[in-house]
Amino acid sequence: MKPKVVLLGLAALTLLASSALLLHHRPRSLQAAAAPAQTFQVHGQVRGIAPADKTIRIAHEAIPNYMPAMTMSLPVKDAALLEHLAVGDEVQFELAVTADDSWVSHIEKLPTAAAGSRTEPKESASLEELEAGRLRTGESVPDFQLTDQDGRLIHLHDFRGQAVVLTFIYTRCPLPNFCPLMSKNFSELEQRLHKEFPNKYHLLSISMDPEFDRPEVLKEYAARYEADAKDWSFTVADAGSLNFVAGLVGLYFEKENGLISHDLRTALIGPDGRLVQLWKSNLWTPYEVQRSVRETLTGHADVAAR
Repeated sequence: MKPKVVLLGLAALTLLASSALLLHHRPRSLQAAAAPAQTFQVHGQVRGIAPADKTIRIAHEAIPNYMPAMTMSLPVKDAALLEHLAVGDEVQFELAVTADDSWVSHIEKLPTAAAGSRTEPKESASLEELEAGRLRTGESVPDFQLTDQDGRLIHLHDFRGQAVVLTFIYTRCPLPNFCPLMSKNFSELEQRLHKEFPNKYHLLSISMDPEFDRPEVLKEYAARYEADAKDWSFTVADAGSLNFVAGLVGLYFEKENGLISHDLRTALIGPDGRLVQLWKSNLWTPYEVQRSVRETLTGHADVAAR
């Protein structure tokens, strides 16, 4: 056989092998993307409703093999599901969970034993108190002390002159669109800000679980997100300091059955130490926060306007 024919044959075989490899992997990725959500049927009591944010706060029973009894603010994709519901209603709902998301996909109000028997949970008042006591935009954020993933004591005032973005997480959080999403978003935000504003910003992830999230645990967790400790600190505080910082932004959190029942807060603090913006859910994007940081540091939200 001539050398040219042999080479052409080898090239054809290589192309066929590469095509086969691509065909072998493609259906798996498509199948993973199209994988159906895992669903759980859960009983609970409504503790709060926020139609504008498409969330409902429910004190629910344990979900076998997934999550203990908790009180959580859960998202819905269809705000119509929240119609005709009120605080105190007993409900049966379906929780859908994927690798990256979770939401209430169906909810049904259960009949009450007698008219007027519903009682309003005390927690609704405490949430109102937290909101009333938090800082408002433009107010100075008091200094506080934290311990970072390397065991070093740091203070908020250490970052005076920089834009600070802080959020709250805990490493054992089971819902993918709560703490894991906050850390995933911060990872992308770090990359964006490092390119645009090196040395002019700092990210703070504050754990709500100081008993478990010791510095060595946080250091391992930070490695999952390839965090640069120079720009992004994973921190923990004693109970008193944690309650103080949570109160500044109106964060609700409470330990339940070994995990943390909580809502979400992400805040932007300006170089002058004043509160610039507060996000109260998981709906913000890294791009949105980057724009806010840009406006805080330069006076312009858009790159083209600079």
